[in-house]
Amino acid sequence: MTRIVLLAAAACALAVALVATASAQQAARVASVTLTPATATVGDRLALEITVEHARGVTIEGPGFGSSFGAFELVAVDKPATERAGDGERTTLRYTLTSFATGAATLPPLSIAWRDAEGATGTIDTPPRSVDVRSVITPGDEGMRPLKPQLEITDAAPSPAVPALYVAIFAALTALGYVMLRRIVAIAPPPPASPPAPPGPREAARAALDALAARGFDPSAADAWYETLAGTVRRFLSDCFDFPAYAMTRTELQRGMVRAGVDRWPARLAANLLEQCDAVQFAGFVPPAERADADLTAAYEIIELSAQQRGAEAPAAGPEQARPV
Repeated sequence: MTRIVLLAAAACALAVALVATASAQQAARVASVTLTPATATVGDRLALEITVEHARGVTIEGPGFGSSFGAFELVAVDKPATERAGDGERTTLRYTLTSFATGAATLPPLSIAWRDAEGATGTIDTPPRSVDVRSVITPGDEGMRPLKPQLEITDAAPSPAVPALYVAIFAALTALGYVMLRRIVAIAPPPPASPPAPPGPREAARAALDALAARGFDPSAADAWYETLAGTVRRFLSDCFDFPAYAMTRTELQRGMVRAGVDRWPARLAANLLEQCDAVQFAGFVPPAERADADLTAAYEIIELSAQQRGAEAPAAGPEQARPV
Protein backbone atom coordinates (compact mmCIF):
# COMPACT_ATOMS: atom_id res chain seq x y z
CA MET A 1 0.00 0.00 0.00
CA THR A 2 2.82 2.39 0.90
CA ARG A 3 4.54 1.67 -2.41
CA ILE A 4 1.34 2.50 -4.32
CA VAL A 5 1.03 5.85 -2.50
CA LEU A 6 4.66 6.76 -3.25
CA LEU A 7 4.24 5.85 -6.92
CA ALA A 8 1.11 8.00 -7.14
CA ALA A 9 2.88 10.97 -5.52
CA ALA A 10 5.84 10.64 -7.90
CA ALA A 11 3.47 10.51 -10.87
CA CYS A 12 1.71 13.70 -9.71
CA ALA A 13 5.03 15.53 -9.23
CA LEU A 14 6.19 14.46 -12.69
CA ALA A 15 2.91 15.67 -14.22
CA VAL A 16 3.23 19.06 -12.49
CA ALA A 17 6.83 19.42 -13.71
CA LEU A 18 5.81 18.55 -17.28
CA VAL A 19 2.95 21.07 -17.18
CA ALA A 20 5.28 23.79 -15.83
CA THR A 21 7.88 23.01 -18.49
CA ALA A 22 5.28 23.09 -21.26
CA SER A 23 3.93 26.38 -19.94
CA ALA A 24 7.40 27.92 -19.88
CA GLN A 25 8.11 26.74 -23.42
CA GLN A 26 4.78 28.14 -24.58
CA ALA A 27 5.38 31.48 -22.83
CA ALA A 28 8.86 32.14 -24.30
CA ARG A 29 11.61 30.41 -26.26
CA VAL A 30 14.98 31.44 -27.68
CA ALA A 31 14.58 31.62 -31.45
CA SER A 32 18.15 32.57 -32.40
CA VAL A 33 21.49 33.72 -30.95
CA THR A 34 24.12 35.35 -33.19
CA LEU A 35 27.56 36.62 -32.19
CA THR A 36 29.44 38.40 -34.97
CA PRO A 37 32.05 38.53 -36.34
CA ALA A 38 33.17 34.92 -35.97
CA THR A 39 36.85 36.01 -35.98
CA ALA A 40 38.09 39.18 -34.26
CA THR A 41 41.23 40.74 -32.83
CA VAL A 42 41.83 41.79 -29.24
CA GLY A 43 39.65 44.77 -28.26
CA ASP A 44 37.32 44.56 -31.29
CA ARG A 45 33.62 45.23 -30.77
CA LEU A 46 31.35 42.19 -31.24
CA ALA A 47 27.59 42.30 -31.80
CA LEU A 48 25.44 39.86 -29.83
CA GLU A 49 21.79 39.53 -30.91
CA ILE A 50 19.29 37.32 -29.05
CA THR A 51 15.80 36.78 -30.49
CA VAL A 52 13.08 35.51 -28.15
CA GLU A 53 9.64 34.47 -29.40
CA HIS A 54 6.87 34.63 -26.80
CA ALA A 55 3.15 35.01 -26.28
CA ARG A 56 1.53 38.43 -26.24
CA GLY A 57 1.60 40.19 -22.91
CA VAL A 58 4.87 38.50 -21.87
CA THR A 59 7.75 40.83 -20.94
CA ILE A 60 11.34 39.79 -21.56
CA GLU A 61 14.34 40.90 -19.51
CA GLY A 62 17.86 39.96 -20.57
CA PRO A 63 21.16 40.14 -18.69
CA GLY A 64 22.84 43.50 -18.14
CA PHE A 65 25.80 45.12 -16.45
CA GLY A 66 26.91 42.93 -13.57
CA SER A 67 25.96 39.68 -15.33
CA SER A 68 28.60 37.16 -16.38
CA PHE A 69 29.44 37.04 -20.10
CA GLY A 70 32.31 34.58 -19.70
CA ALA A 71 35.43 35.62 -21.59
CA PHE A 72 33.71 38.78 -22.87
CA GLU A 73 33.24 42.26 -21.40
CA LEU A 74 29.90 44.06 -21.78
CA VAL A 75 30.38 47.46 -23.44
CA ALA A 76 26.83 48.61 -24.27
CA VAL A 77 23.23 47.40 -24.05
CA ASP A 78 20.60 48.49 -26.58
CA LYS A 79 16.95 49.00 -25.68
CA PRO A 80 14.96 45.78 -26.32
CA ALA A 81 12.82 45.86 -29.48
CA THR A 82 9.48 44.00 -29.52
CA GLU A 83 7.37 43.34 -32.63
CA ARG A 84 4.43 41.14 -33.55
CA ALA A 85 5.18 37.74 -35.03
CA GLY A 86 2.13 35.71 -36.06
CA ASP A 87 -0.06 35.00 -33.05
CA GLY A 88 2.67 36.09 -30.62
CA GLU A 89 5.49 38.59 -30.35
CA ARG A 90 9.24 38.65 -30.97
CA THR A 91 11.68 40.54 -28.71
CA THR A 92 15.24 41.24 -29.89
CA LEU A 93 18.02 41.91 -27.35
CA ARG A 94 21.22 43.50 -28.68
CA TYR A 95 24.55 43.84 -26.87
CA THR A 96 28.01 45.13 -27.70
CA LEU A 97 30.83 42.95 -26.32
CA THR A 98 34.60 42.91 -26.42
CA SER A 99 37.35 40.49 -25.36
CA PHE A 100 40.97 41.02 -24.32
CA ALA A 101 42.03 37.36 -24.24
CA THR A 102 43.30 35.55 -27.31
CA GLY A 103 42.13 32.14 -28.44
CA ALA A 104 38.67 30.58 -28.56
CA ALA A 105 36.43 32.84 -26.42
CA THR A 106 33.19 31.16 -25.34
CA LEU A 107 30.01 33.00 -24.47
CA PRO A 108 28.29 30.92 -21.76
CA PRO A 109 24.52 30.30 -21.66
CA LEU A 110 22.75 33.52 -20.67
CA SER A 111 19.60 33.53 -18.53
CA ILE A 112 16.59 35.34 -20.06
CA ALA A 113 13.78 36.13 -17.61
CA TRP A 114 10.11 36.34 -18.68
CA ARG A 115 6.91 37.38 -16.96
CA ASP A 116 3.36 37.05 -18.29
CA ALA A 117 0.29 39.21 -17.67
CA GLU A 118 -0.95 36.89 -14.89
CA GLY A 119 2.26 37.26 -12.88
CA ALA A 120 3.82 33.89 -13.75
CA THR A 121 7.60 34.06 -14.18
CA GLY A 122 10.38 31.87 -15.48
CA THR A 123 13.75 31.81 -17.20
CA ILE A 124 15.16 30.35 -20.39
CA ASP A 125 18.83 29.88 -21.30
CA THR A 126 20.59 30.67 -24.55
CA PRO A 127 22.96 28.18 -26.20
CA PRO A 128 26.69 28.98 -25.90
CA ARG A 129 28.56 30.68 -28.71
CA SER A 130 32.30 30.92 -29.51
CA VAL A 131 34.49 33.47 -31.29
CA ASP A 132 38.14 33.14 -32.33
CA VAL A 133 39.99 36.15 -30.85
CA ARG A 134 43.38 36.76 -32.42
CA SER A 135 46.29 38.95 -31.33
CA VAL A 136 47.09 42.19 -33.12
CA ILE A 137 50.74 41.06 -33.36
CA THR A 138 51.40 39.12 -36.56
CA PRO A 139 53.15 35.73 -36.29
CA GLY A 140 56.92 36.05 -36.30
CA ASP A 141 56.86 39.77 -35.47
CA GLU A 142 59.04 39.63 -32.34
CA GLY A 143 61.42 42.58 -32.65
CA MET A 144 61.03 46.32 -33.03
CA ARG A 145 61.17 47.70 -36.54
CA PRO A 146 63.52 50.59 -37.37
CA LEU A 147 62.12 54.01 -38.20
CA LYS A 148 61.63 54.94 -41.82
CA PRO A 149 64.24 57.33 -43.26
CA GLN A 150 63.36 61.00 -43.40
CA LEU A 151 62.10 62.48 -46.64
CA GLU A 152 64.49 64.69 -48.53
CA ILE A 153 63.32 68.23 -49.37
CA THR A 154 64.69 69.44 -52.68
CA ASP A 155 63.46 73.05 -52.41
CA ALA A 156 65.80 75.62 -50.88
CA ALA A 157 65.00 77.29 -47.57
CA PRO A 158 63.17 80.67 -47.79
CA SER A 159 64.99 83.93 -47.22
CA PRO A 160 65.43 84.97 -43.52
CA ALA A 161 63.61 88.20 -44.35
CA VAL A 162 60.33 86.38 -45.05
CA PRO A 163 59.71 85.24 -41.42
CA ALA A 164 60.71 88.65 -40.13
CA LEU A 165 58.21 90.29 -42.51
CA TYR A 166 55.41 87.97 -41.33
CA VAL A 167 56.20 88.78 -37.68
CA ALA A 168 56.15 92.51 -38.40
CA ILE A 169 52.80 92.33 -40.17
CA PHE A 170 51.31 90.26 -37.35
CA ALA A 171 52.57 92.72 -34.73
CA ALA A 172 51.10 95.68 -36.67
CA LEU A 173 47.70 93.97 -36.97
CA THR A 174 47.74 93.10 -33.25
CA ALA A 175 48.48 96.68 -32.29
CA LEU A 176 45.74 97.99 -34.59
CA GLY A 177 43.22 95.56 -33.13
CA TYR A 178 44.19 96.58 -29.60
CA VAL A 179 43.66 100.27 -30.39
CA MET A 180 40.27 99.63 -32.00
CA LEU A 181 39.18 97.50 -29.04
CA ARG A 182 40.10 100.28 -26.61
CA ARG A 183 38.01 102.77 -28.57
CA ILE A 184 35.00 100.44 -28.71
CA VAL A 185 35.19 99.81 -24.98
CA ALA A 186 35.47 103.54 -24.26
CA ILE A 187 32.42 104.38 -26.42
CA ALA A 188 30.04 101.65 -25.24
CA PRO A 189 30.63 100.39 -21.70
CA PRO A 190 29.45 96.85 -21.17
CA PRO A 191 26.06 96.35 -19.51
CA PRO A 192 26.06 95.05 -15.97
CA ALA A 193 26.34 91.30 -15.90
CA SER A 194 23.30 89.51 -14.58
CA PRO A 195 23.91 86.78 -12.01
CA PRO A 196 23.95 83.33 -13.58
CA ALA A 197 20.87 81.20 -13.04
CA PRO A 198 21.40 78.21 -10.77
CA PRO A 199 21.78 74.99 -12.74
CA GLY A 200 18.88 72.55 -12.82
CA PRO A 201 19.12 68.86 -11.88
CA ARG A 202 20.11 67.77 -15.38
CA GLU A 203 22.78 70.44 -15.84
CA ALA A 204 24.23 69.82 -12.37
CA ALA A 205 24.38 66.07 -12.99
CA ARG A 206 26.01 66.47 -16.41
CA ALA A 207 28.58 68.88 -14.98
CA ALA A 208 29.49 66.32 -12.32
CA LEU A 209 29.80 63.55 -14.94
CA ASP A 210 31.90 65.83 -17.18
CA ALA A 211 34.27 66.44 -14.25
CA LEU A 212 34.43 62.69 -13.60
CA ALA A 213 35.22 62.02 -17.27
CA ALA A 214 37.92 64.71 -17.27
CA ARG A 215 39.48 63.19 -14.15
CA GLY A 216 39.74 59.80 -15.83
CA PHE A 217 39.43 56.35 -14.35
CA ASP A 218 42.21 55.21 -12.00
CA PRO A 219 41.96 51.48 -11.08
CA SER A 220 43.76 52.17 -7.80
CA ALA A 221 40.94 54.56 -6.79
CA ALA A 222 38.06 52.67 -8.44
CA ASP A 223 35.90 52.73 -5.27
CA ALA A 224 36.05 56.54 -4.99
CA TRP A 225 35.40 56.97 -8.74
CA TYR A 226 32.30 54.72 -8.63
CA GLU A 227 31.14 56.33 -5.38
CA THR A 228 31.05 59.70 -7.16
CA LEU A 229 29.27 58.11 -10.17
CA ALA A 230 26.56 56.48 -8.01
CA GLY A 231 26.11 59.63 -5.90
CA THR A 232 25.62 61.78 -9.00
CA VAL A 233 22.92 59.49 -10.41
CA ARG A 234 21.10 59.16 -7.08
CA ARG A 235 21.24 62.94 -6.43
CA PHE A 236 19.84 63.67 -9.91
CA LEU A 237 16.95 61.23 -9.45
CA SER A 238 16.15 62.66 -6.00
CA ASP A 239 16.11 66.26 -7.27
CA CYS A 240 14.24 65.46 -10.49
CA PHE A 241 11.51 63.13 -9.19
CA ASP A 242 11.09 64.20 -5.54
CA PHE A 243 11.81 60.83 -3.93
CA PRO A 244 14.78 59.88 -1.70
CA ALA A 245 16.83 57.94 -4.25
CA TYR A 246 19.93 58.32 -2.06
CA ALA A 247 18.34 56.13 0.64
CA MET A 248 16.78 53.44 -1.60
CA THR A 249 17.96 50.00 -2.59
CA ARG A 250 18.35 49.20 -6.26
CA THR A 251 14.97 47.43 -6.37
CA GLU A 252 13.20 50.27 -4.53
CA LEU A 253 14.85 52.82 -6.83
CA GLN A 254 13.70 51.00 -9.97
CA ARG A 255 10.13 50.78 -8.68
CA GLY A 256 10.17 54.44 -7.61
CA MET A 257 11.29 55.56 -11.08
CA VAL A 258 8.52 53.53 -12.74
CA ARG A 259 5.91 54.99 -10.36
CA ALA A 260 7.23 58.48 -11.16
CA GLY A 261 6.48 57.92 -14.86
CA VAL A 262 9.97 56.91 -16.07
CA ASP A 263 10.09 54.23 -18.75
CA ARG A 264 11.13 50.76 -17.61
CA TRP A 265 14.29 50.85 -19.74
CA PRO A 266 16.07 53.79 -18.01
CA ALA A 267 14.79 52.50 -14.65
CA ARG A 268 16.33 49.08 -15.33
CA LEU A 269 19.51 50.72 -16.66
CA ALA A 270 19.82 52.76 -13.43
CA ALA A 271 19.38 49.64 -11.28
CA ASN A 272 22.04 47.74 -13.25
CA LEU A 273 24.48 50.67 -13.05
CA LEU A 274 24.03 51.00 -9.27
CA GLU A 275 24.56 47.25 -8.92
CA GLN A 276 27.89 47.67 -10.73
CA CYS A 277 28.79 50.61 -8.43
CA ASP A 278 27.99 48.52 -5.33
CA ALA A 279 30.19 45.68 -6.60
CA VAL A 280 33.14 48.07 -6.92
CA GLN A 281 32.52 49.95 -3.64
CA PHE A 282 31.71 47.06 -1.33
CA ALA A 283 32.90 43.83 -2.99
CA GLY A 284 36.35 45.03 -4.08
CA PHE A 285 35.65 44.46 -7.80
CA VAL A 286 38.01 46.51 -10.03
CA PRO A 287 36.64 46.75 -13.60
CA PRO A 288 38.83 47.49 -16.62
CA ALA A 289 38.93 51.01 -18.06
CA GLU A 290 36.60 49.99 -20.90
CA ARG A 291 33.93 48.88 -18.42
CA ALA A 292 34.27 52.15 -16.46
CA ASP A 293 33.88 54.13 -19.69
CA ALA A 294 30.74 52.13 -20.55
CA ASP A 295 29.31 52.75 -17.05
CA LEU A 296 29.94 56.51 -17.43
CA THR A 297 28.11 56.44 -20.78
CA ALA A 298 25.21 54.60 -19.13
CA ALA A 299 25.00 57.35 -16.48
CA TYR A 300 24.73 60.02 -19.21
CA GLU A 301 21.98 57.98 -20.90
CA ILE A 302 20.03 57.60 -17.61
CA ILE A 303 20.10 61.37 -17.05
CA GLU A 304 19.04 62.22 -20.61
CA LEU A 305 16.22 59.67 -20.86
CA SER A 306 14.87 60.50 -17.40
CA ALA A 307 15.05 64.24 -18.06
CA GLN A 308 13.13 63.87 -21.33
CA GLN A 309 10.29 61.94 -19.71
CA ARG A 310 10.17 64.33 -16.76
CA GLY A 311 10.14 67.36 -19.08
CA ALA A 312 13.33 68.73 -17.50
CA GLU A 313 15.05 71.93 -18.46
CA ALA A 314 16.89 70.76 -21.62
CA PRO A 315 15.48 69.73 -25.02
CA ALA A 316 15.51 66.08 -25.99
CA ALA A 317 18.94 64.75 -26.89
CA GLY A 318 19.65 61.93 -29.28
CA PRO A 319 21.95 59.03 -28.45
CA GLU A 320 24.89 60.84 -30.03
CA GLN A 321 24.33 63.81 -27.68
CA ALA A 322 24.05 61.78 -24.48
CA ARG A 323 27.78 62.03 -23.76
CA PRO A 324 30.20 64.74 -25.02
CA VAL A 325 33.06 63.55 -27.19
